[in-house]
Amino acid sequence: MSAQICGCWDATLSAFERYYTELFRFLSGKLRDKHLAEELTQETFSRALASPEQVSSHRGLLYHIARNLLVDRYRLQKQHEDAPDVDTDELAAPGHEQPDSLLENQQYVDHIVAAIEQLPPRCREAFIRHRIDGQSQSDVAASMGISINMVEKHIIRAMLACRASRDSWRDEKQGGHNDDAG
Repeated sequence: MSAQICGCWDATLSAFERYYTELFRFLSGKLRDKHLAEELTQETFSRALASPEQVSSHRGLLYHIARNLLVDRYRLQKQHEDAPDVDTDELAAPGHEQPDSLLENQQYVDHIVAAIEQLPPRCREAFIRHRIDGQSQSDVAASMGISINMVEKHIIRAMLACRASRDSWRDEKQGGHNDDAG
């Protein structure tokens, strides 16, 4: 099974290298915002990686996902434009989370952080600078002395590691809940 997963990731990484610039330009033209286009391009690849189905056309899947993200973005933007102004003092404060929920959330965060810490140093640095510190890929590339393409590869590798960590976390949690059902 792991060979099948690796093959899927290899195909997706190959598609990433092949279609990243094309998809980024498509989204940039639609959004007129380079940073947002960069984020949606990465989100497109994240969702493609999460797709459980075998695909005959990675390009088709990527454009389908990208268009859906654009539609979601436009809908959200439209909702904000149509929403009446609300006095923030009138908003109710959220309730306190239960201690077990807080503990579970912290354990999940620890699980993801451990996955990030296991990344090779340069990969981890590029990922943290971009996804956590909010630097653009070009800024990360310049500060690290590497190409933007290499930054993109580091980010996708880190995203794959985080996704695998998330999936293993879910499997662990589901395994713990199944004990009660049997």
